[in-house]
Amino acid sequence: MKKLPVLALTLALAAVPGAQALAKKAPTQVVEGSIAIPQGGNAVGACIYRGQRTAYSVAGAAVNGIIGYTFEVDPKTVNKPFKLEAADGSGMDISFYADLGDPSDPTTAPANLPFAEPGPGGESGIVPAGYPIAFVCMTEGTEAGFTYSAGKGVK
Repeated sequence: MKKLPVLALTLALAAVPGAQALAKKAPTQVVEGSIAIPQGGNAVGACIYRGQRTAYSVAGAAVNGIIGYTFEVDPKTVNKPFKLEAADGSGMDISFYADLGDPSDPTTAPANLPFAEPGPGGESGIVPAGYPIAFVCMTEGTEAGFTYSAGKGVK
């Protein structure tokens, strides 16, 4: 019995002009999070990801939201546009990494592609191939949220 209302709703939505176009334009990946502490003591500039990489390597996603935010990039979004939107007048920075590397070795860093635009706001660009890990940090502000969107439909 429950299948009938779902089928009716599906058919009704399919009949709405533009419903299919809206469905195709939705971002493939959306990640929302917040960060409590800015990098560099609230100085405007690029982030240093060693602290977040070290903490994430040990504790995983449990450390997200303190000095940074780490997530896996959806492979379907590679070579498609992304947008990082910062909330509350904060400044957010994103870098894509090939792997976590050895965060205990201060002389090396894994291959990475930063999108560093200091100042309030977020960033945008194209999701790079070969960089399946994303790090977000706050360059200015405190306890602010962000939304990362990637894929078709992101402008």
